[in-house]
Amino acid sequence: MPKYTLKKFVLPLLLLIICTNIFLLSRLIFFPYPELFVYSYLTQEGLLPYKQILDQHFPGIMFFPINLASLGIDTPHEMRVLLFALVAVTHTMLFLVSRRIFKTYHLSLIPNVLYLLWQPFFEGYVLWIDSFIPIFLLVTFYFLMDLRKRGWSYFLAGSFLGIALLFKQPVIIIFLLVTSYLFFNIKREGLYKFLIGFSIPIIAMLLYLFSIGVLGDFVYWAITFNITVFAEMGRKYPAFSDLVKLLPVFGLAIILSIYLISKKATKEVFLVSIFFLGSLSFAFARFDFVHLQPALPFAIILIALSLHKVKLAGLTKVGVIYLILVLPLLLSFYKHNVGQRILFFGGFEQELVLEIEKLTDPKDSIFAMGTSFHIYQMTKTLPPGRVFVFQFPWFMKVAESKVFAGILNDPPKVVIRDKGAEVSGMKLVNFMPRIESYVDKFYLPIKNVGGTEILVRR
Repeated sequence: MPKYTLKKFVLPLLLLIICTNIFLLSRLIFFPYPELFVYSYLTQEGLLPYKQILDQHFPGIMFFPINLASLGIDTPHEMRVLLFALVAVTHTMLFLVSRRIFKTYHLSLIPNVLYLLWQPFFEGYVLWIDSFIPIFLLVTFYFLMDLRKRGWSYFLAGSFLGIALLFKQPVIIIFLLVTSYLFFNIKREGLYKFLIGFSIPIIAMLLYLFSIGVLGDFVYWAITFNITVFAEMGRKYPAFSDLVKLLPVFGLAIILSIYLISKKATKEVFLVSIFFLGSLSFAFARFDFVHLQPALPFAIILIALSLHKVKLAGLTKVGVIYLILVLPLLLSFYKHNVGQRILFFGGFEQELVLEIEKLTDPKDSIFAMGTSFHIYQMTKTLPPGRVFVFQFPWFMKVAESKVFAGILNDPPKVVIRDKGAEVSGMKLVNFMPRIESYVDKFYLPIKNVGGTEILVRR
């Protein structure tokens, strides 16, 4: 296809790719993490992050005054539209970055085609913190690739990387790698502007947390807890089948990164490799495919870089062979994940909400024990003593006494309990024995919904 013809149709083609990706996601199950709902809701209700909402993540879009709830994004359908928007923006940034790297239209579209192919597969139907990160990383990379070397580009690159760190801690690995690269490759003035840009969001976050009196709690939960209790109890490793599924993208990208660097790599190859390898740290602490979403765009760019000198006819052949090889994997994925089900917001949860609403009023205290922790947001109720934590074993090992004190000081009107709930093979109620004993003594089961007990005070 002549160059001018492809240029004429490049934006419609990009739009078609984006719409196809969104269409595929709309046909798949949807998995919005419950934390996104309940954390923003409780923050809006005045609970303090890290002091009353006990969690290990950086504030991101959940714990600041401007959060998902304050923006009016608090239903599963709104969350799904948000996911579509994030995917569309990621596609757009991926094209802009690719255009800056490859400088040819046909190669600039290849990463978008590959992203369309693999974004749904690597749990792209999941909405979690990692879903936001690719945009910030791609914008950071885009400004670092500014060939005019303007100082403001380095400042903006640092700023967007700093904003990414507000969402999740592993960004610090990318920051250290990028800073090391810049130290040896640009003038000190540019490096200083990058560091200043990076530090501004972090300083703003720390000042905000200090102003609401939770800075010490933040340091414990977001840093100390992660490298002690969570590192000991919460780690999750990939299964062998997961590793096999990684080979067509991430395995290939690692091999190509090593190969391209060994061939006297250009600045582009070094930077892409830094972002790719640094982003793999998101899946280190607790492996799930969704945690690979930040690394996916850079893995794809590395694959496209290896095709940089291949002519269009050759690209077609390579693409057909690649698609044939990965087709069984993709077909199996769609076979098992097509459907309109929304996890954590199905018939069971709706029935549970109806039963609780019969027994409570908004702002009443209830206690979710081992099940449906986002029920507070769904019923507009509050946890006892205004203390909330997801009752995973690694959290309850530290927080049971504080949660129990909240129950004693503010006895819940209703308790919902799932005695059989497990995480990583560990039964949740086993990690809250005092709470279990208290509930058995003072509460009476009145109904059972899908194996979950609804209890009221005797």
